[in-house]
Amino acid sequence: MRAAKEDTGRGRRSAGVAASLAIATWAALSALTARGAAPPSIENLTGLPTYPNLTSAAMDGVYRVEALGRWCARFTGSTADSLAIVRAWYRKRLRQPSETDLGRDEQFKVYPNLTGVKLAVGVDYVAVYRLANQSTVIELHRCGRVP
Repeated sequence: MRAAKEDTGRGRRSAGVAASLAIATWAALSALTARGAAPPSIENLTGLPTYPNLTSAAMDGVYRVEALGRWCARFTGSTADSLAIVRAWYRKRLRQPSETDLGRDEQFKVYPNLTGVKLAVGVDYVAVYRLANQSTVIELHRCGRVP
């Protein structure tokens, strides 16, 4: 009889700990969402830096082959932050990137009212752009040769 009471007590403690952990996890996720961070379930597999103030994010499920014959993994996110702020953040974090106006880039010039830049380091690149009256979009591309 006494053993049953002890087990019940442990069960209550375990349930209390689990409830506390659930509440703490919910609070942490709520705090991340409130400040605009990407949901923690979206993992950036490119290895390129993830902008800290994302409002949405997605990682492509498959690698894509680009026009130059390279495969690329792509992570895409958006933020309410200005194009200038995001561009400056990536300029500081990428090692000596070359910069191209996206209005002159074959892949992006088809979009009307697009302003932005491509910051490239080798074959990898970050495209930061904005269409009229929309959020700033960030595309991270980790590229390599097709095997």
